[in-house]
Amino acid sequence: MSAQHPASSEPARSAPAAPTTSRSATSRSNPLFGVLPFIGVILFVISAISVLGSGSSTWERALLTNAVVYLIGWAGIGGGISHIFFGPKIARSIGWQWSPFELEIGLANLGFGVAAVLAASFSPEYSLALIIANSIFRVGAGIGHIRSMVTDRNFAINNTAILFVDFVVPAFLFWAYFAWT
Repeated sequence: MSAQHPASSEPARSAPAAPTTSRSATSRSNPLFGVLPFIGVILFVISAISVLGSGSSTWERALLTNAVVYLIGWAGIGGGISHIFFGPKIARSIGWQWSPFELEIGLANLGFGVAAVLAASFSPEYSLALIIANSIFRVGAGIGHIRSMVTDRNFAINNTAILFVDFVVPAFLFWAYFAWT
């Protein structure tokens, strides 16, 4: 007899499965899925080089805006598209089984992404609200990834490498906000 989800008559979905340990499963994974979590970081670094090279006297504000637009915005849009349209592949790259929650995570990422791309049009306080909300989301996700590493011995690329994005990016965004506003 299978367990039932308390709010429905559907069988309960299990927690993320332990990662596949066979080499063939990981070698079939598209290397792009290992880069996707870092797309916001990559775009921000490129923009930072441009801003710092311009010699602008308002480089701090430009860099903060770009940090929110790329590290939350474009990263969120990329994560949203990935989870919404490529959920099963993304789940495998994390070392998890696909779940209907991929759509929900995708929509949350997409919502953060769209809101953050708009940050350039608003005051710094708008950016702070996004930094706070997105940091709670990311740190919470990071704790979930660490839990999966400890309990399931899940060291899949997108369960481990994502920890940089989950913890370092929020810390940087808070530092940048308070240092540059």
